[in-house]
Amino acid sequence: MKNWIKKHPRAAFWTGAFFLSLLFLMYWMRQNSIAAAVEGTLTDEPRGGKAVESDFYMMQLTGKEAEAYGLLQERLDQKQGGIVEFPEKLSGEEYLRVTTVLEDEGYDYFYGFVDIPMTENGVYVKHGGADLMNIKEKKIAKAILFLSCAEGIQISGEYADDGRVMNLEEAGQALAVNEKAEEDKIEEIQVQTEEILSDIIEGLPEEYGEKRTADYLLDWLDENLSITSGTDGETVTYSGMKDVFEGIYIYNNLSAVTLDKATALGYAKILSELFNRAGMESHIVRGIWGRSQFRQEGYVLTAVEMNGQTLYIDASGAKSGELADHRFLREQEAKNHMKFVEYFDYTSDL
Repeated sequence: MKNWIKKHPRAAFWTGAFFLSLLFLMYWMRQNSIAAAVEGTLTDEPRGGKAVESDFYMMQLTGKEAEAYGLLQERLDQKQGGIVEFPEKLSGEEYLRVTTVLEDEGYDYFYGFVDIPMTENGVYVKHGGADLMNIKEKKIAKAILFLSCAEGIQISGEYADDGRVMNLEEAGQALAVNEKAEEDKIEEIQVQTEEILSDIIEGLPEEYGEKRTADYLLDWLDENLSITSGTDGETVTYSGMKDVFEGIYIYNNLSAVTLDKATALGYAKILSELFNRAGMESHIVRGIWGRSQFRQEGYVLTAVEMNGQTLYIDASGAKSGELADHRFLREQEAKNHMKFVEYFDYTSDL
């Protein structure tokens, strides 16, 4: 075989190209037939008439995790930023579970997030690139709640060689005080967001069942939003946390509807929220998209209960090229494309 390739390099090239093209065609046809089979079987079953609230993630928290979650939620609702000390120390996985529920369970906390998990002595546990999932010891005693309205939002952390946050007290105090004008902006965005989401649901015909409701919501997203990375493809240097809030974070949440564009995460959250308001229980699912280790990226799908099964929807349509322009996936096909995060259980029904 090697000798033949050496003697006929051009023929070998075209033969290899032919087989690669054939494999790609077979893969594309398989994806197309699978996606078509899903959408082709969906019917317009009656949907629940009342809005629902998803507790998919909340119900999986332990008592200890739920207590930490409740504390963070209260601080966000009251816009009290700064250092947050947890009732009990958390492992890396416990911390991830708590913060994921805080961000993904349907609340529009576009103005705040938790980061910089630390030990009791103020040592940043991710210093040096540590993976939270590998932190088995329950040593995360506190973290910082960043609010876009905080006076000290532009203060940068100063770290010692061992990861200790040297200006923790100063930063904590500055982040605990808010600017009134910035608080007012948050309230304005919240009002605008609610008006838009309410209008969408008010425009949904009462007689629409599950399939037509899904189509109606996806059509609204396609017609009214455009996909963004938060940087619009440009190389951007953020000078502080305020730039992160305005340049990325607001597009990751329901508030993105006020800006006419959203990230894939923002799309998924908006679609999930609209499904819940339409009486179809839904939540988002994060994971790593891509079968090849050379083409993997973080991604998110919207899970919804339709036709007596859990379906997964590519809300933004960003992966349409790999899904033959379809949006609906059954569970196994979704998992073939995306490895779901491991710190929540997705084996049970919604």
